[in-house]
Amino acid sequence: MRKKSLVQSIIGFVLMGILVFTMTPGALADWLETPTPKFKLADIPDIKNKRQIHIALFGGTKQFDIAVPKMIKKFEEKTGVKVTFEKMIMTSIYPKINVELMSGSGAYDCIVMETSTTCEWAPYLWDVRELAKKYEPTGLAGFESDLAGHDPALIRTTCDREGKLRGIPYWNYEQVLYHRIDCFEDPTEKANFKKKYGYELRVPVTRQQLYDTAEFFTRKAGEKLKGEVLKKDVYGVALMAGRFEINDEISAILWGNGGHWATIVRDKNGKAKEFVITKKDKQKQKEAIEFYVSLLKFASPGCLTGFWDFCCAQFVEGQAIMLPYLYLVVEDWTWQVEKKVPGARKGMALCVGRQGYIGDFAECVAKASKNPEAAYWFIKYLGGYECQKELMEGGFPGVRIDIMGDPIYQNDPKWKKSIGDRAYINSLALQVQNNYVNNYIHFNSAAMGKIYEMQIIELHNAAIKKYTPEECVKVLTKKTMQLQKKFGQLPIREEK
Repeated sequence: MRKKSLVQSIIGFVLMGILVFTMTPGALADWLETPTPKFKLADIPDIKNKRQIHIALFGGTKQFDIAVPKMIKKFEEKTGVKVTFEKMIMTSIYPKINVELMSGSGAYDCIVMETSTTCEWAPYLWDVRELAKKYEPTGLAGFESDLAGHDPALIRTTCDREGKLRGIPYWNYEQVLYHRIDCFEDPTEKANFKKKYGYELRVPVTRQQLYDTAEFFTRKAGEKLKGEVLKKDVYGVALMAGRFEINDEISAILWGNGGHWATIVRDKNGKAKEFVITKKDKQKQKEAIEFYVSLLKFASPGCLTGFWDFCCAQFVEGQAIMLPYLYLVVEDWTWQVEKKVPGARKGMALCVGRQGYIGDFAECVAKASKNPEAAYWFIKYLGGYECQKELMEGGFPGVRIDIMGDPIYQNDPKWKKSIGDRAYINSLALQVQNNYVNNYIHFNSAAMGKIYEMQIIELHNAAIKKYTPEECVKVLTKKTMQLQKKFGQLPIREEK
């Protein structure tokens, strides 16, 4: 549970626009309480069903390709249940898992789920609490005591619209604003910025500041940065404008400006009734797309085909000064700029608008599983304290507040830079989003998996100027309504 007075203080700092993560967070070492007990491998009881289980996992990272297989081995040794697994990348998860779930093939006992598909896949997945009632030695109470250690915003993303928990988060990718502290603090740069724009150079907290700062730091080879002649072009920002996850960046801009892809309408009891794409939503969408396209003037042309890997490479090589909407999960890569670029210092802040894309990957138990007992204990283990502590110390953002809030990561110099800084900014970002996450269409529509994929294509078309922002909004509105009507469960209408 969060400490109310401290949360209020944190939000106050954010609203004042001074919470830029170049500060020392040690004084806030107790910003989260640490629930107990902390679930670990030794706490798994004897599993009666010893049938082998097969698991789909997210792959392609050091932690998941090395650490998770080791965790699986430990699970096998403890339980006597053989575990086979296959690793998938983001672009293959939805089409492959979707087919297997809908067919009821039973190919997977546990599936990996990006949380924008929670409502769509809910009919094919166990409610985790129902499994807990069956398999926990102390019943549901035993599960809830462990669940208290998870971040509540991430738990909400892993629930369907009715509040049934369909999986357990095991990593998240909240967006933050990466920036070069050394460039923002350089006296010459500060003086030149104030002369040009009429206000102090600072890490941006408004869209206008982000635009100005991106423009200011965009330089050609032969010009100077911090008094040194540049050998290569430098860009103010790097953006994921390719056909990958451009929609996450534009969602952050949209949400942070008070807009939605579709507004959810609830009755007096809070039950969802319908979606409405309001006039305000369409205007805010247009503004978000316009702003995003305007920022591309200050990004490498390579961003039009790029993903987070290209953005990170730009930053690490010193060719981008800011990554304004990039995932915290790549934080351990971005530190390399301090080794590659003389004098470079990396900082992190909340995204402009404070509502960076929120979501996570969760492990879920398929209803077609032949061994839901072992599958339940595996997903609880992977999302539990012991595994998550190891993954977090290996470089990943946390999903558990009982780890993020551990004072050791703020007070011990061994951990402060490598873990404490990341835990701190992650916690703040998630706390802010906890106020909004329940009303995003992503976690309320059974059609969102398909809407999400559509958004990627159409927003990329706007980035390459196939559409104007206004035309893009019309296309998005039309296709969102078509997909929701065909695959969703709630009605949707457009406000004319």
